[in-house]
Amino acid sequence: MRRVRSIGLLAMAVCLASSPAPVHAQIWKRIKQKAKEKVENGSNAVADSAVEKTTRGVVCVITNTECIAAARKSGQPVKVTDENGKKVSSADSANAVSKAAGGASATPGGEPNLVAAKIDFIPGENTVFYDDFSDMPPGEPPPHWQVRDGRVDLLMGGGIRALSIPAGVNLTSGALQIPANFTLQVVFVPKPGDASGFLSFMFRNQDDDVIGGKINVKYTTVSLDPYLGSADATYDYNKPNEFDLWAQQGRLRAYLNGTRLIDENQVKIGHIDHLHLEEAQGTFELRSVRVAESAPDPGDVLATTGKYVTHGILFDTDSDILKPESAAVIKAISTALYKHPELKVEIDGYTDSTGDAAHNLDLSARRAAAVEKVLVDQFGIDQSRLSSKGFGAGNPIASNDTPAGRAQNRRVELIKK
Repeated sequence: MRRVRSIGLLAMAVCLASSPAPVHAQIWKRIKQKAKEKVENGSNAVADSAVEKTTRGVVCVITNTECIAAARKSGQPVKVTDENGKKVSSADSANAVSKAAGGASATPGGEPNLVAAKIDFIPGENTVFYDDFSDMPPGEPPPHWQVRDGRVDLLMGGGIRALSIPAGVNLTSGALQIPANFTLQVVFVPKPGDASGFLSFMFRNQDDDVIGGKINVKYTTVSLDPYLGSADATYDYNKPNEFDLWAQQGRLRAYLNGTRLIDENQVKIGHIDHLHLEEAQGTFELRSVRVAESAPDPGDVLATTGKYVTHGILFDTDSDILKPESAAVIKAISTALYKHPELKVEIDGYTDSTGDAAHNLDLSARRAAAVEKVLVDQFGIDQSRLSSKGFGAGNPIASNDTPAGRAQNRRVELIKK
């Protein structure tokens, strides 16, 4: 219709070119006045939509970045709809808000663009097994692993501890209670000279292998056994890499450095009672291993219990800059807040007891504030629904005397207000 009207005005202008001068001037004056009113009405429509308030916030069409930007500037929550007025998904809404804010790269605070991150792995919450070798004395065997077919060595330097595992050595954990839905996180460093090496993590029972993952450096692949699939992988040699495994309701996913490589469903996983590590070739540096029960939905937990605890929001070492791996958890939290617009939450940051107490208190406060800022700036959550505090090593939920306990205490909590 707009196109037809524009053509009509153009035709009228051509005709007027041959009209008597006085009539020509009067009609042109009326046309100009109509055009001015149309522009003003259009601008007012944009402004009106930008301040339209309902109980669910400001309503903006997903393509109207001016409306979204105006709403964010006014501090109002944004409800993003499609052209027909239907609410879009939380992911599309978040992307639209980020686009309106110009959020294609890191924020002014240095935060990565978590809205655009494609990482969907969410670490489990209740830790079943954890080892970062922080309680392993030099020259002694690892206290949480049985070593067979060789020896392992503790490497230390620059505040980093790692277990060097030579070819052919096998490690077995103590007895574990692995739930049906669980996650495995392995941080390791492959060496360029170990082009023929591979590292296998197998969950086993007393009879046979149950399920596991194999990191094959020679063929740069990640595999799931028994015979569930494999995929090409890209490693950062001489740098930490993370292999993740996620079992949830018969669905089994494998990730390398946040990229989902394998996704199988209707997988039957039997009873598991220990974790077995096999270094068949080469030499790997193992930085940490964590097994945990899969995380619940943040919205459901907040709505029912009033508190959601997560260990999946990660930061650079001794910093309040979020790691990209935090994207999946923060996206899930933002989705929960969109689904429950009545929720107001306090974001609490915690550390373990390692280091100076005053420094830890300040660090935890800055980290909690960073999460709050990302939820507002990148995901469009109304600032008035959020607050943040830091508690340092206060209120521990586990002992700080063990690696597993310290890992539990390093966390972010959301408290319903």
